[in-house]
Amino acid sequence: MNRWRALWSPTAALRAIRAAVLVPALFAFALLVIKSPQVATFTAFGGFASLVLAAFGGTRRDRAVAHAMLTAAGAVLIVIGTLVSHSVVAAAIATAVVAFTSYFAAVIGPNDASGAAAAMLPYMLAASAAAPVGVIGDRVAGWVLATGVGGLAVVLMAPRTAGAELRQATATLATGLADLLEAGALRAALPELRAAVADATHRMMALFVSAPYRPSGLVIADQAMAGAVNQLEWCKGLVGDGIDRVGDLRDTPLTVRAPLEASARVLREAAAVLRGEPVDPDLKGLEQTCADSVARLTGPGRPDADAMELVVAFYGQTTANCVRAFATDVLIATRGADPLTAASSVRRWYGLSRPDRPPLRRLVTLAGVAGIVLRNASLRSVWFVNALRGALALSAAVVIVQVSGVRSGFWVLLGALSVLRTSAASTGTQAVKAVVGTAAGVAVGAALLPLLGPSPWASWGALAVAVAVVAYGPGKLPDILSQAAFTVVILVLYNILAPTGWKLGLVRLQDVAIGCLVSLVAGLLVWPRGAGDLVRDDVAEMFKVGGVHLTEAVAWALGRRTGPPDQEVRAAASAFRLEDALRGYLAEPGSKRMDRQDLWRLVISGVRLRQTAIALDDLTPRDAAPDPRCDALLRHADALAAFYAGLAEQIGEPSGPMPPLLAPPSPPDDEVLGAGGDGTPLHRLRRRWVGEHLRHLELHLADLVAPAHALADQRRRPWWR
Repeated sequence: MNRWRALWSPTAALRAIRAAVLVPALFAFALLVIKSPQVATFTAFGGFASLVLAAFGGTRRDRAVAHAMLTAAGAVLIVIGTLVSHSVVAAAIATAVVAFTSYFAAVIGPNDASGAAAAMLPYMLAASAAAPVGVIGDRVAGWVLATGVGGLAVVLMAPRTAGAELRQATATLATGLADLLEAGALRAALPELRAAVADATHRMMALFVSAPYRPSGLVIADQAMAGAVNQLEWCKGLVGDGIDRVGDLRDTPLTVRAPLEASARVLREAAAVLRGEPVDPDLKGLEQTCADSVARLTGPGRPDADAMELVVAFYGQTTANCVRAFATDVLIATRGADPLTAASSVRRWYGLSRPDRPPLRRLVTLAGVAGIVLRNASLRSVWFVNALRGALALSAAVVIVQVSGVRSGFWVLLGALSVLRTSAASTGTQAVKAVVGTAAGVAVGAALLPLLGPSPWASWGALAVAVAVVAYGPGKLPDILSQAAFTVVILVLYNILAPTGWKLGLVRLQDVAIGCLVSLVAGLLVWPRGAGDLVRDDVAEMFKVGGVHLTEAVAWALGRRTGPPDQEVRAAASAFRLEDALRGYLAEPGSKRMDRQDLWRLVISGVRLRQTAIALDDLTPRDAAPDPRCDALLRHADALAAFYAGLAEQIGEPSGPMPPLLAPPSPPDDEVLGAGGDGTPLHRLRRRWVGEHLRHLELHLADLVAPAHALADQRRRPWWR
């Protein structure tokens, strides 16, 4: 019973019904009314592209724009594919460019990734066999008809967005953190509350990385949800460490602990917004409590605060800043924020919060797309490397089709496209599934076609059923079953166009096997380890860049640096590339060589490192005068950066024997933390807060040594082991 419940999905059922009705109907209209085989063929595959392959998210407007872009891109690619189909060289070059562009377009956002894959379908159909220029009009007409009607149907019958479950999980964690904050203030932070928060964090992060694409395209609401998840994960660490560090708050002045209490209220209000309730988080009240707390500690005539009061104030301010950013991102994600707030947050996500950074318009125009592309134009980007391999595989498949004279070259290209994955091992696994599924589909078709006989109604009915199975399959049915159903669809569809019997399936089986072999060879040549190597590379880069960013932020916060940190943008790009690589790695089929718990410790530690540097960069209040007693803090920040650099060297590309296990720097003493000493009250306050930021990082350093050593050991093994 549980297995059947796991297979059932209302969203998948709606997709299946929609495709089962529209694909045969559009195909019948083109074949029986327009009476053009070219129009009918591209109408059928256009219906598949818009109703099955493309899975656009966002609002109805977002989906409408995405479907319109799919229609336009597919029409252009049909023209290109038809024109180059007469020349082996032209077809190979054009396919390499088209494939690379399509795969690399995934970096812009999930809708772009899904649309690029769907747009490749008509190009392969057009480029796989030489055809006269005169057929271009019919081909484009069939494509526009199918994608236009299919897109309209999807927009009008759009189900609940896929992000609803992630929003619910995020709201659950926010409520749990509010409970934990309130309980901690009353010395009642029970283990049950912490366990519930830990479970909610794991569920939120699992949902966040479950999709192969990061919600970080140019749809600002999607970017905001990603920002909210990252802020809340860091907030969870702050709350837990703060409770451990602060202890009893009863004797702390109300003004100092007020930011913690206000943070709990705003967390509950933001959770209500995520659940769809009409609530307006009290961000102004939260900011006022922070200002009152700082005024008590730095205002004229105020008594000097003791060390613990400064610690409480630090966790209150830092937690409040994190909660404010989280609540702001939630408002943007639910489209409840004003344009200026949204613009400010977009700058923060991309590391452009400083006034001297490039203007915001570069993020939301074509220049913004160029910026995202340039940030990922690196062999450390999962999208760039995957695009290179896809271009090689499909270009080679086109050459084989053109040179060998394969009768159904489209199936060679489709076989190569359908099994290409992020590693040689996962590509091989998918190739086996494709061949077995195709063989099963041929067997079913061989038994089915004679039963259908000359009756057109039986053939159209069988086509609708097979289309429904294929449309329902993604994420719900085994790949072999979906592949078999797709083979049956093709057999029935082409048997309606020109009856040839089940032997067409044998031709398709041969062509799919050729395409699978091409993808497997490309995987072995270009990227045998897959996303696992990129994950390790990006983890190493995250620690290396993050350590430098930390030292710059510490010097800036203490007045020893004349300008803000230079590494903010680079650290943001590194974080995005790591998340993309992690998604690609987790999406690979088969068992994982890297222990997920070790991997998550390192990734979360990198998030903590970057968020700490950002918090230090934004530390307020700021005094232009350099702190005369901050040398010890600067040296300690350098020691932390050296530790992170050592982790990066250990995890990164091996160039010799395994480095020895690293030892984290010793915890700071009161001199480093600036508990007393000279300087203004503002100097002493900043010194204490910078020291507490460094202490917050050090609480978890020892937990990173063993995971880093394990990843380094994996890196030094051959890819086939």
